[in-house]
Amino acid sequence: MSMTPVRPRVLVALFGLPLFLPILLVSGPARAQRTVTPAPGMDDEPTPPSVLRPAREPDADVSAVGVGVDPMAPPAGAVNPDSYLTSLMGPIGLYHLSTAELGPKNHVRLGLHFDWFENKNFLVAGDKDTRVDGNFTFGYTPHQYLELFGALLTSSNRNVRSGAGEPPRRDPELIKSFGDLVLGGKTAVPVARGMTVGFELGFRFLSGISNLSVSPSSTSLWLGPLYMLDLRPINGAPVRFHASANFYVDNSKNLINFSDPTISIYTREVASFAYGIADSRFRLGAGVDLPLEARTAPVPLTPFVEYHAEIVTSSADPAFKNQPNDTKNRDQQWATLGLRARVFRGLTLDAGADLRIRSVGYEYGPPLPPFMLIFGAAFPLDVDAFTRPTVVTRTIERPVSAGPPPILEGQVTGTVKSGRDGKPVANAIVAVANKPLSRVATDPDGTFRTIMLAPGPVNLDVTAPGFESTRVAAAVILGRPAKADVVLTPKVMTGNVRGKVTDSKGHPLQAALRLSGVETYSAQADASGMFSAALPVGPYRVIAEMPGMPTKEVTVDIVEGHDSQLDIVMRAPNPNITLTGDVVTLKQPISFKAGAAKLDAKAQGELDGVAELLQDHPELHTLKVETYWDNSAGPKAKSLTDAQAKAIKDYLIGKGVADARIDASGQGAEKPLVPNIGPVNKAKNRRVELHIVQ
Repeated sequence: MSMTPVRPRVLVALFGLPLFLPILLVSGPARAQRTVTPAPGMDDEPTPPSVLRPAREPDADVSAVGVGVDPMAPPAGAVNPDSYLTSLMGPIGLYHLSTAELGPKNHVRLGLHFDWFENKNFLVAGDKDTRVDGNFTFGYTPHQYLELFGALLTSSNRNVRSGAGEPPRRDPELIKSFGDLVLGGKTAVPVARGMTVGFELGFRFLSGISNLSVSPSSTSLWLGPLYMLDLRPINGAPVRFHASANFYVDNSKNLINFSDPTISIYTREVASFAYGIADSRFRLGAGVDLPLEARTAPVPLTPFVEYHAEIVTSSADPAFKNQPNDTKNRDQQWATLGLRARVFRGLTLDAGADLRIRSVGYEYGPPLPPFMLIFGAAFPLDVDAFTRPTVVTRTIERPVSAGPPPILEGQVTGTVKSGRDGKPVANAIVAVANKPLSRVATDPDGTFRTIMLAPGPVNLDVTAPGFESTRVAAAVILGRPAKADVVLTPKVMTGNVRGKVTDSKGHPLQAALRLSGVETYSAQADASGMFSAALPVGPYRVIAEMPGMPTKEVTVDIVEGHDSQLDIVMRAPNPNITLTGDVVTLKQPISFKAGAAKLDAKAQGELDGVAELLQDHPELHTLKVETYWDNSAGPKAKSLTDAQAKAIKDYLIGKGVADARIDASGQGAEKPLVPNIGPVNKAKNRRVELHIVQ
């Protein structure tokens, strides 16, 4: 996979920094002399510090501050609270590197990030692997020497491969993992001017694969020291150096039992990469960031670089001992490039990329992707801001001439959107609670405007077909519209599926079922083979698995309020039939008597196995049947083989195979395998060939 889409963004962001230097030289001195005169009609409502902007740069001369300066702005040289942001696992840091800093007391940080990767021939030869991860991170500083952090992690990995050369595939093409939870704490203390050391402890609670709760035995943890050197208080240079080391106790292998000998190494490799299954390891990290906030205004920028190395401490996995092209590496290394930009009132957007330097061998875990693109947003919030007094200066100009009477009422405006896809909801009804004749409908773009209301708090009841009703609180402001956006939760429409799993003789089977639609669900047949499940409406692909039996795949449509019947028959492998590439080989070849086109009992028994093969494998698109004869029939050879091919097709259709899946034709005596000399050679030329056409 080419990395061309990544580099322009990173290079433009990094090389664009010099463009801000002329602006700083021209506008920097003048900025310290400005005074601020608030416009008429400014709000008296207090605003959190992440919304307040300093009226001067942190390094401006204090004597130059004039009227209107924000009284809550930090003193000269102070670090802006908005610069404390979450890493991809929750603690304050860069992307993967936790830094030895905690943030101000009662400071909250939120982050939402996604990363993406796609490559061919990555895990299995000839495959295509695509991965998307999502992280919601949060952190809180309850004490000046303590940070609490956490994260909710999701991932989706699609591996597409032919399956040729490997046992039947056991892993689904799409593997999703939802609800992995990270919780931890960090402490840090200054030890010298610009130098801080800390210690971090974190836990990762992995979500179970076949249930809705976490897997206790798979819980992993890490602990280790942190170090930071900030040159700003030492010599004024906007450069910080970071380092970390920890040991990661990884219990993720308890998610899946790979002891089943029928699970191939291909399935193990793909599933391990998709679920993030790895071994315990020692981790080292180093990084540099450049907080250029005071130099790149009005858009504060912070570029950063990270380097990471991990050394697996567990023993090699013997299942991958003889893998070709295996590097046998016990360690892996990668670098990270990133750029953060604070774009609006503390809201920070960032983007970056992980670049592989060296990957572990197959015996020590799944390989590192050659690259991973990362992008997201973060927002800090100072909780104490809501309790601090805020001084607001207003200038009120009163007109001399008489104007229109003052407006003593206000309105609430907003947009109603769907919580599923964020699209606007048209014709939703918005009504003011306990106020008759106040109902309004949303426009096609989802917007609404209430009737005129008295100033003060109000409750809005919002309803729409197909969505759950909700109530939102709003505050009517005198003389101007107040904003209140609404997100409606779609109603979940469900139906039922029930059925029975049996073998070819009707005996019940306790098979495990995986139902894949918009989301993936699991079910288990009981001792009587019966199963049932309530699912959201839509089409589903149902995969039944049973030790010692081939996987059976069928489809079903779930209809709202209806019970769908789905009976599944699983058959043991037929030893008389083999499928090699696209050729179907029978233990006993199908033969016809001289000049005849009638199937005998032995040929019918062989064709029964072919019918079962086609019914159990819907992915085998078309069976091509070709019949051949020797030259003894003369001109009648073509019509004779046509009749024989039709007899085979009619028999398979009678056994339940769809007509469209069979392409039967007689070839006459035109393509002999050997010269038509003697009875032995002629017998070889009288044959039936079966091929799979995709």
